[in-house]
Formats: sequence, structure tokens, C-alpha cells
Amino acid sequence: MASKFWGGDSDSSVSDSDDTGSYTDSSSSASSNSGSSSSDQDLRGASKYLQDDSSDSSEDDRRVIQSAKDRKKSELRAIVAEVTAQAGDGDWVSLVKSFDRLVKQSDKLISSTKRFSGFYIRALKCIDDAVESTYADKEIRKSLSTTASKSLSALRQRLVKYLKVVSLDLSTISTQQEEDDSASESEPDIFDDDVAADKKDNLNGKNKDFILYADRKDVTFEMIDEKLKDIIACRGKKGTDRHVAVRQLTYMATLAKCPAQEVEILLHIISAQFDTAGSMSTHMSVSIWRSCMCNVLRLIELLRNNTHITLLEKEEHIARPARDDLLAGAPVQLCGSLCAFAERLDDEYMKSLQHMDPHTKEYISRLRDECFVLVFLQQVLTYYNERELTVPRMKIAQKILGHLYCKTPSMYEAVADFASNRLNNINELIEVLPSEMCESNYDQMFCSDAGEEHGTDSGDDWFPRGFSFPRKSLQELISELTFSIYEMGDDRSKVRAILYDTFNTSLRGEFELAREQLLMSHLQESIHHMDIETQVLFNRCMAQMGLSAFQKGYFHEARACLTDILSSGRARELLAQGVSVSRHAAERNFEQEKLERRRQVPFHMHINIELLESIYLVSCMLGETHSVLDKPRHLRSVNRTFLRMIEGFEKQTFNGPPEGVRDTVMCATKYLIDGEWASAAHCVKSMSIWTLLPGLEGSASVLDLVVEEIKQEALRTFIFQRASQYDTLCLDTLSDMFALSVESVQANVSKLLTTGGLTGSCDAPTSTFAVHTLEPSTLQSAVTLLAENVAVFLDANERALGIRVESDTATAFEDEDLGSKHRGYRNSQYEDREVNKLKKSRSVQGKYSRQKLVISAGERDSRGRKQDARDRLRGELLQFSGGKFI
Repeated sequence: MASKFWGGDSDSSVSDSDDTGSYTDSSSSASSNSGSSSSDQDLRGASKYLQDDSSDSSEDDRRVIQSAKDRKKSELRAIVAEVTAQAGDGDWVSLVKSFDRLVKQSDKLISSTKRFSGFYIRALKCIDDAVESTYADKEIRKSLSTTASKSLSALRQRLVKYLKVVSLDLSTISTQQEEDDSASESEPDIFDDDVAADKKDNLNGKNKDFILYADRKDVTFEMIDEKLKDIIACRGKKGTDRHVAVRQLTYMATLAKCPAQEVEILLHIISAQFDTAGSMSTHMSVSIWRSCMCNVLRLIELLRNNTHITLLEKEEHIARPARDDLLAGAPVQLCGSLCAFAERLDDEYMKSLQHMDPHTKEYISRLRDECFVLVFLQQVLTYYNERELTVPRMKIAQKILGHLYCKTPSMYEAVADFASNRLNNINELIEVLPSEMCESNYDQMFCSDAGEEHGTDSGDDWFPRGFSFPRKSLQELISELTFSIYEMGDDRSKVRAILYDTFNTSLRGEFELAREQLLMSHLQESIHHMDIETQVLFNRCMAQMGLSAFQKGYFHEARACLTDILSSGRARELLAQGVSVSRHAAERNFEQEKLERRRQVPFHMHINIELLESIYLVSCMLGETHSVLDKPRHLRSVNRTFLRMIEGFEKQTFNGPPEGVRDTVMCATKYLIDGEWASAAHCVKSMSIWTLLPGLEGSASVLDLVVEEIKQEALRTFIFQRASQYDTLCLDTLSDMFALSVESVQANVSKLLTTGGLTGSCDAPTSTFAVHTLEPSTLQSAVTLLAENVAVFLDANERALGIRVESDTATAFEDEDLGSKHRGYRNSQYEDREVNKLKKSRSVQGKYSRQKLVISAGERDSRGRKQDARDRLRGELLQFSGGKFI
């Protein structure tokens, strides 16, 4: 049984042969109408595909198979012929549509051939000549219809715009070239000689990618300039590979024909390298950052060696001279800012440290580049010092201070020695490059093997040669930078310079000098009006001063410096060292948290918060323990946070062995209250956090001072706790109990008498202290407690009122103005009614005179609504004889 694909409806071979015969007959009479209709009905199944048209069909009607390129050429030729005919006939309405089709078809062909065809340029030339000749003749334009005139104008505008986009100048096409192209138009392979045409275009500068692969001797000044404009135009567009643009510009810098052209290319290279970061939340890769720093140093070198090249940051620059003048060394002005480049590189370096894990080798390796950052910033500062530019000098000086203020002299000396050794090794290296690298093209220059071979990503040889680390001492360098900022800087830069200097002074152990500098600046009064970065720097300065004061034995000053930072519960945010997980976290949104993380300082600049908390709590213990037992005064103590800690610790049912810093200090405080100063000293000395104190022998000397202060605080606590049970206290006995000298005991007792915390008198001959017991009465105790509670309530009320006033100031003023008008009208009516009532009531007139009831206009305006209601009620009560107002 045959398949349905091969036959008709019958299954027999006879029917198949009949069908074949009918197909033959019908095909022979295909010229007649009746035959054609019957053949259409019979051509079914395989018969439709097995017909042989070789006998009657012509070879001219055969379908020609073409490539996509040839088909596009044919379609473009057809459109060109149509456009040429329409331009000759002056059919402007149809020519506008045909021109759009011509441009679309040419774009398809150009995408494959990468160049314009000869007859396409002739077609554009023909359209341009026809449009311009018609547009120049006013009589012909007047004779055109409205539609044709609008089409002519639209076609002229589109043609000019298109020629500008493709950078095609039709005026350069000569008549001889048109004749030559006309003669060769009939040739079918006009586009097949691509090699000769490409070579001609490359030499004329039309192919802008030619310079990336051509011999250096064939590259001209104009070719570099055109390629530079092309890369700049593509910068920022969607789909543009930023790394490819950087590589192309880097190769073009090696082809520069004069220093001015190289400086211009370097400016664009640096800007393109900054674009690779993507956003503010990410940082530049280390390799690109190092390459960018080398480019800026190369730029500084070119500017120093060529004084006729000037960089303008804000002023408008003049037009660039011609090519011959540039090659001859004419003065030229370019837009660029070395200060902006230096600030951006320093910010990218800090961001890279923020995003790296500080416990990895990558962070340590990245930290080694800080010495190169200092050398780089010093070169930029020297450049601006030579040109005496004030504002950039202040900005670069602040950047240098930002790297130096957190270093001790020993650390700086280590950094200087390390940097000097690395720079000496770099300067001693012999630059050995293969000969083909000097004459290589774009692909050979940026091959992966060459990049790894010459150390572009790793090693120390990436930094340029010929530089040295500044050999001044740390104190001299900081003093020089701060004095220059004091002389010519603005207010913000002066404040930051003071904080940098104060931080470094306290870091060196000179607490007294740092305190004097900070007090003379009066920053405590105005720091709340500064920007957040300056406030963070102030908080870091106060934390470092508290640490320095504790090492010197100034425990009261240490507590004062650290109170505002550690009592708030947001020490990490205030010091820009992280984000605390607390109740404040719910108040922050995503943007605020992102900003806080962005302003964090790198890990190697952190101040140990656990160490600061230990210093703060120990200082509070040494100065606030005896105030807990001073019942009339302990509620007015400055440090309420420490008192709440003690109360919470005492309320616990069971207190196990101390685990953290806070538990250890609370246990020591409990021992002090019980009079066991030795146990308290043992708890404090057993804390392992003291090993983090700076200095080799710093912890031992500081702990000796702490133990001595614990003895004195235990003495003060004992006197406040037990003095009421004695008539006299022997100083010698107290000296033996607390292992203190008699002079120290007498000094502490005299201080308590002077401050009013203790009543009594000292008897020097007998070395005794007479206690004057004066118990306050019940009324005095109640009044004292009431006064303290009222003071606390008043303080809380003022804070709440301040918050409300700040948020509702404008609304309150508007309501007050509107209410005063209504109250004035009501009070005037009320005054008249009140006077009439007083005249009728004699008894009331004897008690209340009219003078007392007349209210001034100023007092009426200041009344509230509640006062108006009370006045109204008072007037109603006065109309009754014998009525009283309570």
C-alpha cells in the first residue's frame, strides 16, 4: 500500500499511471486557461514535487543563490538607483522615504564590510547636490507645493545630521574620483578588493582602529587625535567595556608625538581608570589602582619638565593650539586636577582596606602600599608648593596628616626604613624589556604573559623609579603640615589639623600638652555643629586622651574623657569602628547604615573598645565607689551609669565568678564596699586586657598606680561607711589597715572635710580625727529627697519640652497668632460685661475695684484658653452677693 505522500486516493498502480499521464498532458497544455485549472487540481502529493520543468522553463528564470553580503549589495544598488532617479526628477516627498531606507540598508552593509561603498557615497553626493541646488534657488522653492517644501527641508536636515554622525565630508570628493567610480560601477566585484581599500582608508585616518595594530612609524598626530575623540565619545555608553578603553588609551600614550598630547591622553587614562570602580560601594582593583598612581606620577613628571603645559582646575581654558604649534612647544592649557586625582586615589586605598578581611595576608600586603601613598602625596604637595596654590596644598596636607596622626615615632621610623629599602631595591633594578615590546602592537602589549612577566599585578617593581621617602621625624613633619594649615586653611581644615595634632600628642604620652591644646581651641563648644567626619575625629581624639590620661595616673580625667563615648551605648558608631547591635539598630534604615559603614576607619587604625571600657569602668570605680554610701549626695553623682551597674549587680540573687570586663569590675567594687581592698586589687590586676596597653612596661607601672588608688578609695569608702560609729579615728590605725602612709591618710581625710562630704576635725598633735556626728532630722531628709526628685523631674521635663519645641515651632506660632485675635475680641466683650456687672453689685464693688479687673492688652494676648475659661467662671461667680472665688 503506497503512502499518502506519494499518491492520490487510489491504491492501485493503474491509478498511479493514470495520474502520471494526466500530469504529463496537463503540463504540455499549461498555456491554456482550462489546462492550467485542471493541472492545479491534479498536482497533489509527490506529483507536485516531481515535476520536471527543464523542457519549458528558461535559464533566465532560475533562482540565483547569493551570499548575505552580495544580497545586501544588490538591495543597496536597487535603492541607490531609485534614489538617484527621484533626486533627478525632484520628487522630494518620495525621496525622504527612500533616503531613510537607504540609510538603514547601508548600516546593514557597513556592519559586515566595516566601510562605505563607492556608489553609496556617490548616491549621497547626488542627493546633497540636488538638495543644495534646489534649496539655493528661491524661485524653484517658491514653485514647490507645501508638502514638497517641507519634505525638502526635512531631507536637508536629515542629510546634514547623518553626515555629521558618520563623520563623512562630501566636499572632499573630487570630480575625477566620481568619474573613476562611475567607470567602475558596472564591475560586480567593486567591494571585493578590501585589502587595498582598507589600506587606503587607514593611511588617510578613516579607520580609527588602525593605530592599534599598525607600525608606529605609520601613526600620525591626527590619527591619535581622532582615536582619542572616538574613545571619549564612547565613554559612559551602555555596552562599552571600560577595561578595553583603559588598555587602548594606555597603548596610545606610548604613541604620543609630543608631551602635550601625552599629558592629554594621561588625563583621560586616569579618569577612565576611576570609572572601573563602578560605584561608591566598591573599590578599584589593586592592579588598576597601582597603574593609576603610576600614571599620575608620570603626569607630574611631564608637567615639571614641560612648563608650557598648564592644568586648569576651575578656570576656563583657551582653545588648543594647532598641531604644528603643539609640536613646536607652544603654551597649552588642559583641564585636570592633580589634587582631585590624589584625593580619589587615597579614598580608594582606604575603601580597599575597609572591604578586606583584616586577618588575612591580603590585608597585610595591601597595608604595605601605605609607604608608597605617602611618597605619592608628598610629590603632589611638592608640585603645588612650587606653584604656590593654597587650596590644593591644604587638601593634600590633610590627607598626609590622616595617615600620620595615628602613628607613634617608633612606628613611623619602621615605616620609613621599610619604604627606603623598597625604593632602593626598585631604583637598583635594571629595566630589561624585550625589543619586540618596544615595537609591539596593541595585542602584544596587553597579552597575559607580558603582564605577568613584568610585574603589573604583584611585587614591588610596579612603583616608578627615582623617588625617595621623606627623612624628617614624625613630630617635625606633623608640625610643618599643621602650621601651614593654621596659616592658610579654612575653618574646617584648621579644626581637623588641631585634632590630628592633639591625637598624635596624646599618643606620644604627652597628655598635659594635648589637654592644653584642646582646651585652648574651645572645640567642646562648637564640635556639635561640625560635619560627621570631624565629629568622629573628635571622638577618637577624646578616646585617645582618656587612654593617655589613664596611663599617666589621671583617673578622674580619663573618666571625664570617656564618659560621653562609653555611656551612650554606641561607642562603635561614635568611633567609626563598626555598627553596634542594640536597640538603636531598629532606628537606622538601610541608607543610614550604608553611610555609617562607608565612613568607618580601617582596622589598623582602630582603638580597642574593650580596653576603653575597662579603663572607663576602673576609673569610675576609683572615683565613684565612696559616693554610693554618701546618701544625701549620691543621687546627684555625675556618673549615673556606673551607679545603675552597681545596683543591678547587688540585686542579683547569685553572682558567680566574673567572666567579662564588667563583671570583674563589679566584683572589685563589691570588695571595696566591704573593705577588702586586697581582693579588689587582685581582681583588677588579674584582667588580661592590660596586656593591650601601649609600651613594653606600661601595664606594670599603670597597675601600680591603680593599686595605690584602690587603697585610697577603700579608705574613703570606709570613712563614709563607718565614721558615724566612732567618735575619733586614729590616723596610724587607718594607715596600717590600708597600707598607706600617714601623710596620705591625712591628705585624704582633709580633702573629704574640704569638699563637705564629711563633718569633723583633725587633731595634728595626737594624729587623730574627731568625727562630728550630725544626723539630719526627718524633715530635712524628706526636703532633701524632694528637692533632688524635683530636680530630676525638671531636667526630664526640659528635655521633653525641647524636643517638642524643635518639631512644632512653626505650627505653634501660627496657632498663637490666630488664637490671640479671637481671645482679644472675646476679652474686650468680657471686660465691658464685667464692668456693667460690677456697677450693679455694691457688695462686690467694695471687695473688687474696677482697677483690678481691667487687664492690660499685653496680658490678654499672653493668656491661654484655660485662663479664659477661669476668668469666665470667675465673672459668673461674682454676680452673686457674698460669692468667693477659690
